[in-house]
Amino acid sequence: MRTFLVLLVCLWASTLSAKEISAQTIDTIAFGSCNSQNKPQPLWPVIKQEHPDIWIWTGDNVYADTEDPELFRLAYERQLSNLDYLDFIDSVPHVTGTWDDHDYGVNDGGSEFPAKELAKAELYRFLGVPKSEPSTTRDGIYRSTQYGTGERTVKVILLDTRWFRDPLERTSGSNPKYLPNKTGTLLGMAQWRWLEKELKDNTAAVTVIVSSIQLLAQEHRFEKWANFPNERARLLDLLNDYAKGKTLVISGDRHAAEISALELSGWKGPLLDVTSSGLTNVWRHKYEETNSLAITEKVIEPNYGLIKINWDKLRDPVVKVSIKAQKGELLSITL
Repeated sequence: MRTFLVLLVCLWASTLSAKEISAQTIDTIAFGSCNSQNKPQPLWPVIKQEHPDIWIWTGDNVYADTEDPELFRLAYERQLSNLDYLDFIDSVPHVTGTWDDHDYGVNDGGSEFPAKELAKAELYRFLGVPKSEPSTTRDGIYRSTQYGTGERTVKVILLDTRWFRDPLERTSGSNPKYLPNKTGTLLGMAQWRWLEKELKDNTAAVTVIVSSIQLLAQEHRFEKWANFPNERARLLDLLNDYAKGKTLVISGDRHAAEISALELSGWKGPLLDVTSSGLTNVWRHKYEETNSLAITEKVIEPNYGLIKINWDKLRDPVVKVSIKAQKGELLSITL
């Protein structure tokens, strides 16, 4: 019964009109990833104390890993039976997000996955995405929402790095590494056209681009934008040419948290990729790994990300991003 009531709350919140959404000033955004519905989830009461205006799922919102409709539904139902999570989302005006691989249905999955329509339906049900949302009638789950009004506007752009992703080859051995696909696509043609228009037409003071996998890190052997070097270069070029205001990327996937930065020629400051992972799933110990663009150490305890916006200077809002855990702030940087 409680799950049913919460679903009604989610559906009601998601059907707010554009006017109602734009009337609310956003100054706190929380986000996180890699959340097992079968494990203890101690961070929800902690995140609730931040009083976020938006909660963003950045992927692996549950671990479904199945093509079976009943098991897929059960994974989300189990998450919606977590009382701390229910209490948390009841306090947050806006809940949104994208998927990664395990809530897509298969580890490291891409366009070849046969149950992606099922995965989309279950994710949208979980998030309470209304049928009037344009993305419900097209392939993939990419979409965007603008919040706030006047000069205090925040735009959240949700990318889909699964539905259209071409296959990757992998080396053999005990530590297999993905080989670069220099001709394949990560986002697909339709999503690229949409994203370019979103960036060109964007007038928001703060823009948050949500990518389930890391954009900036290049050296590690797992999933990342660098596995598709032409796609990564294309996105960086688009951001350099068209991104306005304060723009940053948030990501998940890694079971470790860090902040990476890259100087772009057309920007005053660096482009940040703030990786928060995971809410429940983290490395068992600190592995040796290189990220030449990291500006922080890695965090390997359960964590969430936080974006705080100070609107005192409307034309140049101060944006602070941080990685936090039960014991408080672990990493932070101010734009």
